[in-house]
Amino acid sequence: MHSTRHKQLQTGFTLLEVMITLVIVSIITAIAYPSYVNNVTRARRAEVRGLLSENAQFMERFFTENNSYTLDLAGAAPVLPVLVSPRTASGTKVMYNISILASTQTTFTMQAVPVNVMASDACVTYTINNLGQKNNTGTLTGGMTVDTCWSK
Repeated sequence: MHSTRHKQLQTGFTLLEVMITLVIVSIITAIAYPSYVNNVTRARRAEVRGLLSENAQFMERFFTENNSYTLDLAGAAPVLPVLVSPRTASGTKVMYNISILASTQTTFTMQAVPVNVMASDACVTYTINNLGQKNNTGTLTGGMTVDTCWSK
């Protein structure tokens, strides 16, 4: 007589395999997430710089047509075509509020103030004037300079 033993086939994962998988995913996340956040921040900065340049071009066209950067002698500035970054964002999705900081008949300074998730950005407030001079106001952090803020 033959006695046959039936071996049960076990399927699934052991606890050790699951734990090893979780450790690997955690390591990958710890490495990738800061890089992702950095890239998102850089993209938001690039967008606001582009919108500031677009608004500065609007102001130059306005000056060409009106021989002034203001609407009237009282110094009222024209309404900029783009007031937030990203364009058309609202509420908590706004990353920067864009406005004219100062305007005379012959000069203007425009600013982009970070808000919401960008409120603590290392580049703080971006500014640009009628001469095309780019600057950042506030205390730059994280080793950032005006040059790196306007290029990264």
